[in-house]
Amino acid sequence: MVDRGLLYREWKQNQVVILLSIVFLVLVNPLIVYHSYSISEACLVRFSDPRFCAFTLNYHINSHIQFNWMIGIILAVCLIGIERSKGTMDFLLSLPYTRRQIFQTKFWLGAVVIVCSQLVGFLLAWLLILILKPEQVNYFEHGSIGMIITSFMFYSLVMAAGTLAGNAFAQLLTAFATAILPYLIITLPIYHIGILSRFQAWDFFSYEFDHKLMDFTPIFYADSSWMLDSKYLLLIPAVMSILFYLIASISFKKQHNERNGHFFLWRKLDRPIQILVIVLGILGFGLVGYSTGKSIVGYIIGMIIGGVVGFLISYFSIYKKVRH
Repeated sequence: MVDRGLLYREWKQNQVVILLSIVFLVLVNPLIVYHSYSISEACLVRFSDPRFCAFTLNYHINSHIQFNWMIGIILAVCLIGIERSKGTMDFLLSLPYTRRQIFQTKFWLGAVVIVCSQLVGFLLAWLLILILKPEQVNYFEHGSIGMIITSFMFYSLVMAAGTLAGNAFAQLLTAFATAILPYLIITLPIYHIGILSRFQAWDFFSYEFDHKLMDFTPIFYADSSWMLDSKYLLLIPAVMSILFYLIASISFKKQHNERNGHFFLWRKLDRPIQILVIVLGILGFGLVGYSTGKSIVGYIIGMIIGGVVGFLISYFSIYKKVRH
């Protein structure tokens, strides 16, 4: 699956990014533990009252570990998006390797960096906790293992977007749109039904429905609030990771016409995505126009503006090739 020659090539090309990613992912978790301990010790020096200076770890409150998923995005862009933007992907594909070998080497190199580095950081943090003995630790295992899963999910998502897109900007925009799309395609029509029918359609849906909908929206996991929910919630990003991996693997092998620089490598995606962008622009701006004055006139004006903005954005981003 993973070729040594390709692995060495990817290592040499992305050596700095990979090393910095490893250092960050390994150190961030133990540094969080030590930082909390230092704050507690400084508090004891100042107030000398242990009741006000308890050494506790709360991984669901302002924990910097929740930003680990950004490393996955950076690695995915470096491994695919930047190569497409520079035009070096054509040279890589001309080498005596199969597309499957190229993709598997790229994908699993980043995956190993993300997973193994965080596992090492988890073990170091666990050892520090045993040594420093905090009074209370909240969501340490759940938060640490959860961040490995969510980081891998975002990495898989951006890699999948990279196999569909022809440049780094298109890769990031496609990944972001996919991350929020499940929520948008359901909530926007519901709000518009409420506007057109003169009642609050959203009132017919409970808070639980809204919360469950967010569970299936990838961008929801960018925030650490998921730690407060059931531990089985992590099965959803785990399944989405597998789905994004399969999409990325199939897409990379099937895209024989690279079209580097274009928004999408597959030309047939251009028109449906443009229509989707225009529709979302109409719905989004229409909702904003209605909310400003609660009038149908503002609603219609907002929809017109949204249609124009959606058309211009989709036209100049999708149909204009980016020069290398």
